[in-house]
Amino acid sequence: MAHVFIVNKITFKYHLEYMFAGTGASQVPTDFIFDASIKLNTQDEKRSVGMITDVSRIKKGDKILFFVTGISKLYGIFEAESEFFLDPNDSNNFLVDKLEKILTYRILIKPFKVYKNGISEYDCLDSLEGVKYPDEICWSLIYRKLGGNRGCTMITNQEYEIIENKLSKNNSLINDGKNYSFDTDNDTIISSNTLHKYTGRKIDIEKNLRKNMIDRYKNKRAFEHYIQYYCVLMLKSSNYKKILLSESPVTWIGNEVMCSFGKHRIDAFAIQETSNNVEITLIEMKDEKIRDYIIYQIESYLRWLKDYIIPGYLRKGKQIVINPVILSDGVPNARNSTKEKLNILEDTIKSQDWNKYSTNNVTVKRTRIIHFNDKDGNLIF
Repeated sequence: MAHVFIVNKITFKYHLEYMFAGTGASQVPTDFIFDASIKLNTQDEKRSVGMITDVSRIKKGDKILFFVTGISKLYGIFEAESEFFLDPNDSNNFLVDKLEKILTYRILIKPFKVYKNGISEYDCLDSLEGVKYPDEICWSLIYRKLGGNRGCTMITNQEYEIIENKLSKNNSLINDGKNYSFDTDNDTIISSNTLHKYTGRKIDIEKNLRKNMIDRYKNKRAFEHYIQYYCVLMLKSSNYKKILLSESPVTWIGNEVMCSFGKHRIDAFAIQETSNNVEITLIEMKDEKIRDYIIYQIESYLRWLKDYIIPGYLRKGKQIVINPVILSDGVPNARNSTKEKLNILEDTIKSQDWNKYSTNNVTVKRTRIIHFNDKDGNLIF
C-alpha cells in the first residue's frame, strides 16, 4: 500500500534530512486529545481526527511518496518505518523553527528506491501516455487535488505501480548513502554526508482517542469521525475478522475514499487480494440511526467500483466479491418506540438485491449491518 504526503520545498528538505513524514493543522490545538472536556469547534475536531486517521492507516513497510507544492512534483520512494505518533502542537514541536509550521501527526520513514528527480503533476495526473483504460489514471490524487484539505492521501496499488514506473523512467537512483536532503535550487533529491537524528516526541494516543470516543458516545455527541479511526485500527489488526468476511490478509485500507468529483466519500474501504481472488469491503458508518437514503449511497459506491476499481482486477483474471457493510448504533440502543420501525428499515436494507452489479466474475453480496455498543469502556461490534 502507498501514501502521498503533501509538502513544500522547505518542509520536504527536513523530511528527507530527518527521515520522517508529517501532517497537521497548525491552528488547531491537540489538547483535546488528552482532555475530553476540552471543546473544539466541531469542524476543527473532525478535521484533526480525520488527519490522525489518515496517518494511522499507514503500516510499517507501506510505500511513502511526497508531492511538493509550488513546483508541483511527486518524489519518492520511501517506506514507513514506524507506526503513527503525535508530536503535540506547542512550542516544543520538533523542528518547528526550521519547518516554519507545526506538523503534529507523524511517522518515521526509511529509503526504499530514492529517485533523484521528481515527476511533474502533468506527467503524473494529466498525461494520457501509455493509458489504455480510464481506470489507469491516478484518480485518487486528482480527487484529492479537487477536494483539498488532506495532507496525507492513500493511493491504490495500481496507481502506485503506475507512479513507480513513471518515476523510474529516465531517472537515476541515489545509491551512495542513507542520508538525504533536497537541493532547493535544482529541485532534486541529493545524498548528504550529514546524519540528522530524529529526537522529537513520539506519543501514542490510541488510548486517549478511544476514551474520547466513548465519552462522546455516552454523552450523545457526534463521534462518527472517531468510529472511522477505530475502524481503520481494526482493519490493520487481527480484529479485522469482526468486520470482514474473508480471512485473507488485508492488503489495502482506505478512509474517506473520494469516489466522485462531488462530495461522495466511502467512510472506510478494505481490499483482501490473493493470487486468484479479490474481496472488496466498503464500509459506511453512522453515529445515529440508519436512514433509508443509505441504500442510494451504497449504490453510488457500487457504480464507482464498477467503473474505476473492478476493471483492473478483471484484466488480471481475478474473481471479485464485494461486501457492503454498515456500522451503526442501530436497533439495540434505540428507544422502544422506534425499535420496530428500525427493524423494518434494516430488514429492507439487508434484503436489497445488488444482482445488477454482479457478473460471471463479480459477486455483490447483500448489505450487512453491524451494530456497536459500549462495553466496559470499549466499543464492540
